[in-house]
Amino acid sequence: MKNNYFVPMEKLAGFMKEGGMNSQEGMFLYGITEPGVKELLPPPLELADPNNPLFYIYIVNIREPTFAPWYLEVGIGVVAKYGETAGLYFFNLQLSGPGAMMGAFTGREGSGLPKKLCERIVVERTDDQGHCRIERNGICLVDVKLEIGQYNDPGFLLEQDGLKGTQEPLITEGGCLLHRYRLDDGFKDLELIYYDSPTRFYTWEPAKATLELGSSPDEPWGSIPVASVLGAGWAISDNWVRGMSVLYHYSQEKVPEAMQYLYTGRYDQSLICKGHQIYETK
Repeated sequence: MKNNYFVPMEKLAGFMKEGGMNSQEGMFLYGITEPGVKELLPPPLELADPNNPLFYIYIVNIREPTFAPWYLEVGIGVVAKYGETAGLYFFNLQLSGPGAMMGAFTGREGSGLPKKLCERIVVERTDDQGHCRIERNGICLVDVKLEIGQYNDPGFLLEQDGLKGTQEPLITEGGCLLHRYRLDDGFKDLELIYYDSPTRFYTWEPAKATLELGSSPDEPWGSIPVASVLGAGWAISDNWVRGMSVLYHYSQEKVPEAMQYLYTGRYDQSLICKGHQIYETK
């Protein structure tokens, strides 16, 4: 391959075509947060269930992305809605590993996903015991221990329950409520989009989970209250983008208000404060 800044048109035409996060392996966790989590949603979003809002965390090794080497990814969000359109509203996603930079940049610039890079994500399993963990700037943001076999709540049910590798894969519908904008002497042209993103599950094993969330000034994950954990699952799956559509255009007068909610998931405090050094030896 020639080293050249010029990219031939036939190659450029393939940019992010049929992008997919294939052969993901890891953990998906569901729980109930508190109604007060509504205060963390940018207007005009509302909670899909104001009385029992559902939160969601996934921690996976994306082993075969179509656009980068493998990387690990973590996301935390709640189920929200705009009008009749419901989807996951992600507070933040963190990535690490060889493909993390391309995964973060394409996801942020193309789809509006609130992605950052972190230094450590753990996705591990030994027989029926699992453990997932994420650290950024020396702070543990998520620590999940799994006992695979059954859910925390015996009444919790999911579409992919009982799926084993010997069966046909199951495609489940899903999507996200995301924000895109333009940087031009501030934040401009903010829009709310729906990111249509189905998942193909090959296996699903229910699990009982214990969850600990931590916080730092740059990652206040612990500010999301956990009322109860319903259950988790260990899975192998593919995830891809089927399409994106604009749901709402913010008037420029409303953009600063909305960015108060969106900023921390995308940027660190160092951009808006004067004292921001980290000195550390290992």
